[in-house]
Amino acid sequence: MCLMPEQSWNWFYHQEEQKLAIALGQELVFVTPYGPKQLTPDSLDGQGFTASHADYYQSVLQELSRYLSVSEAALVQIALNLTAAHFFALPMMPKSWHFKSSDRIAYGRSGTVVELCTDTQRQSFVVVEAGDQSSLLMLLGPDCSLSNKRSMDQFDLIKVMNDRLIPIAKRSQARVVAA
Repeated sequence: MCLMPEQSWNWFYHQEEQKLAIALGQELVFVTPYGPKQLTPDSLDGQGFTASHADYYQSVLQELSRYLSVSEAALVQIALNLTAAHFFALPMMPKSWHFKSSDRIAYGRSGTVVELCTDTQRQSFVVVEAGDQSSLLMLLGPDCSLSNKRSMDQFDLIKVMNDRLIPIAKRSQARVVAA
């Protein structure tokens, strides 16, 4: 059974790591990959893991388990990063030009796994937040080269227009490596 939310969970800014983190009880801390330049200012002050956070976390955990054949630890890692990004990431403008248009448009919801194609590769992403025109996505794979000068690391965020999203079948073997 995957890690389920508890009232004792709370978000805080991890000074040593310079990242947003969540205390998952007395002795367990999960550090997200998101630093202060990617986060809303209020996220750095710390706050409890609210009912909205718990609902979102459980929803994406359930959705991810339909798409990915990975360990429970990897599912929890992805779901916690999605929750942090959904509630605390700064707004972004779409950067769709890095990706090719799709023949089939995928209108995902949070936790849906989709693919995007660059000129050189096809990568799996998960929907953090879906909109009518564009969606905020998180990279599932280890890295994604966008151009000669720009690349993404695992769990980085990008917003793209929905006409770039390629739907994938459930229970994918998307390349996900828990850090």
